[in-house]
Amino acid sequence: MTQLGETAVNQLFGFPVEDPALSLPETARKLVEAARRLLLAGGFNALTLDAIAAESGKNKASVKYYFGNKDGLILAVLDSLDYEDCLALAETLRGTTGDERIERYIEGQTRLAGDGDGFLVFFDLLPHVIRDERLRERVAALYEWYYKMNVEWLGLAGRVTPENRARYIGFVALMVAVVDGLALQAALRPTGFDLEKSFAALEFFLKHSLADFLDSLDRPE
Repeated sequence: MTQLGETAVNQLFGFPVEDPALSLPETARKLVEAARRLLLAGGFNALTLDAIAAESGKNKASVKYYFGNKDGLILAVLDSLDYEDCLALAETLRGTTGDERIERYIEGQTRLAGDGDGFLVFFDLLPHVIRDERLRERVAALYEWYYKMNVEWLGLAGRVTPENRARYIGFVALMVAVVDGLALQAALRPTGFDLEKSFAALEFFLKHSLADFLDSLDRPE
């Protein structure tokens, strides 16, 4: 099996996303923050140019100047949702192996799924994203990055090859779906859904079955 370095894994799993906040001037960051507040308070219908201008203290022309249009601002909001949390989890997992790595991975996934405000914004935008080709393609690319991050979080970069890439995508896509799906259920039942119990079940399966499952991914079809 040919092992790949980080650069090659980045190429296999889509683009490496740069910190969205680093590339935005202060005015643009204020527009993104204002859009997030509006989405949290009133949903997608509250996200008008007039409301964004009033909430941010900037004029409507700023949206066009920094983002092109409202869709561009929506992309910036989506990019900003959990970037720092994802990188923090990667740092927490650095140098860990075995059960310790799985335990920290589960702790991080539980925190990500428990970000009620972030997922509320995401779920509010999702129906509009799916119907808009440009937004849909950008968010699909963002999911490629989540796949890559799961490969990194679980310490699998050295196992991914061009030959088994599709099988690894199948696995990490399932891990992403677990977070999204549990976050949705937590949003539907904010006071009655126990994320920890669900992730404890996933932790058990990973500890007892992950090694054998990964070996199966590495075998030629």
